[in-house]
Parts: sequence; C-alpha cells; structure tokens
Amino acid sequence: MFDIATRPPTTGRTPFDLQLLAPLPASAYAWHDFATADGEPITYAEQLRTFALGLEPTLQTAIVLSLFTDRRAGLDDALPAGVTDRRGWVGEEFVGDGEPWGSLLWLLYTGKATADVLERARFAAQEALDWMVRDGVASRVVVTAEWVAAEGAERLAIRPQIYQGDDAAPVYDVLWGTSLRRGGA
Repeated sequence: MFDIATRPPTTGRTPFDLQLLAPLPASAYAWHDFATADGEPITYAEQLRTFALGLEPTLQTAIVLSLFTDRRAGLDDALPAGVTDRRGWVGEEFVGDGEPWGSLLWLLYTGKATADVLERARFAAQEALDWMVRDGVASRVVVTAEWVAAEGAERLAIRPQIYQGDDAAPVYDVLWGTSLRRGGA
C-alpha cells in the first residue's frame, strides 16, 4: 500500500503532466490511518514511503493521448483491408462537444507506404493536436512528417513542435518514429 500526494506546479504555466517527485517524510502530508474490521489500527503504516505527484507544465501526456488514441474513422475514411471497426473512444458519444478525440494515424499502420502517406500522417497529427491552439494551451502547433533511416530501413517519423506564447523555441519538440516502413510508390 502507498499514499500519493500532489504538489502544486512550480512555474506559472498551465500544468498538464504529473511527475513522480522525491519522497518526503510522511508527516509532510495529511493522511488517514485506516483500521481493520475489528477497529484496530493498521500497524504497518510506519513502513510506508510517501511519494508525491507534482504537476508540471510539460505537454507530454496531452500529446501522447492526442496522437496515439484512435479517433473514430469517418464514413468517408478508407479503412485498412479486412477491417470493419471504425474504432474510436466510446466516451466521445457522451462528451457532447462534437470534437473528436485522438488521431487517424491508426489508418496508416497497415499496407504499403505510398507517396501520400507522409502528407496523410502529417495532416492526421496536425488535426489531432489543433485543439491545443483552440483551447489556448499552445499559440502554435507545427507538425512535419518524414522518412528516417532506422534499422536498415526508412521508417515514418512525425515531429510535432508546440509553441506557447511568444516563445521563439518550441516547448515540445520530439521526433516520433513508427514501425511503418517505406514501401514503393
């Protein structure tokens, strides 16, 4: 058993991610002592180490969820061969804001990688991350897609760059590689 406490962010930016922070003494946090069915307190509470989840202003979790949650394919989207499930998050039906969640990158993971795959991948990733600008989390989102050499083959890579405020440099800039190998045209 362990307890988790949260700490407020240390910067002025909007917090989106959690990070595991160094343990502090248990006395640093309010905690509850639970008792057994016969009313006796649990005796092993002294053995617990307290960790804290701190809110931090990075966008890693939001970006991973945006890119790698399967968005429901539309009726006009071509599904991979043999697939009839349009996938998507079931909770979307209950949110009611009409804004789809996730990305359509999953549509690109099977079949040959043709010349238009780079643009389709870039568009799918850009579309999945555009909510950040609409919601004021980012001032600008720039996505590129490219073929990169990896393990003796060229693989599809997506590079989202997220900017906040008037920052000249992105606050997030990571090259995401996939297992999709480059095929013929």
